[in-house]
Amino acid sequence: MNVLKNATFLGIAIFLIYTCGCEKIQDMRPPDQPEMMDSASIRVSVVYPGECLGDSSYCDVLFNGAQKAKTELGIDITEMESSAETWDMRLQEAAQTSGLVITSGYQMAAPISRVAPGFPEVIFVIFDAAVELPNVVSFTHRVNEGTFLLGAIAGLKTETGKVGYLGGADVPLIHEFEAGYVAGVKAVNPDAEIVRGYVADNEQGFYQPEVGGTIALTQYGLGVDVIYTMADQSGFGAIEAAKLAEGRYVIWNYIDITDLAPGVVLSGLRVGIDDSVYNVIQAFAAGDLMAGVRSLGLAEGNVGYLLGEGNKDLLSEELLEKVEALKAGIIAGEITVPTMP
Repeated sequence: MNVLKNATFLGIAIFLIYTCGCEKIQDMRPPDQPEMMDSASIRVSVVYPGECLGDSSYCDVLFNGAQKAKTELGIDITEMESSAETWDMRLQEAAQTSGLVITSGYQMAAPISRVAPGFPEVIFVIFDAAVELPNVVSFTHRVNEGTFLLGAIAGLKTETGKVGYLGGADVPLIHEFEAGYVAGVKAVNPDAEIVRGYVADNEQGFYQPEVGGTIALTQYGLGVDVIYTMADQSGFGAIEAAKLAEGRYVIWNYIDITDLAPGVVLSGLRVGIDDSVYNVIQAFAAGDLMAGVRSLGLAEGNVGYLLGEGNKDLLSEELLEKVEALKAGIIAGEITVPTMP
């Protein structure tokens, strides 16, 4: 089948599917603060890095952590979507009403660096970026360790010897995902060919599923049979492209969506941002939240790969045993995973 001729049908399909190892730098608890604050007095805001709720990926995993804290801890949480034009304004609005402001994404590092100094009594938390300020808690993830395992899955699963990578934004953080993936492919399949593509050179590349689908169709047309998409909403296009191109697969990110496209989604990157959000809010309520930069990866149990009901028949026991052996090697320090392609 000529997969490229299906671009028109792809656009329709996309529309349907889419309609802690660190030093304790500073104790953030005031000297007279009790061990546990009354949940009714706690105000927390979550500022999403885009208009991204419903992406079944990066923003939704952040949302899930906030919802868990809201339900289980009984804490009032205000949530705001944002855009490049409103990042600073949304952070300022959140800081004016909350004692804890949570956000995520490399693109939010500069806005937090500008806003946080003006609100020294507010604690800011950012995921996937390092901001060293006295009232900022940063979590970085060694995502390359997790994507190494995804690359191994792709390299072991491919029948054509060609695998693809679809990045949302052509920026350093997304290159780190690519680096681990490529290294994982080569670790198990040294002769495999890797076809790379990026949707855009900035964060807008995460919100263009039709462009993502076109790139994926092109890669499938070149003989690629597995694509790892680190493109958030743009990755929906890759899923629809895989459905149009028989015998093609996608590897996803952050949330198990194997039930959304059974037989198409092989696996996904697991990053425990949802658990971290919950733990951060719980620590804030107890007055135990510390400023500083924390790095989390396989050894801390915060990074891994996803398995679900929709993909259990796609990955053999033998394949998973090989992936687990690689995982053990990384944790033991026997395998060093690159951070740049």
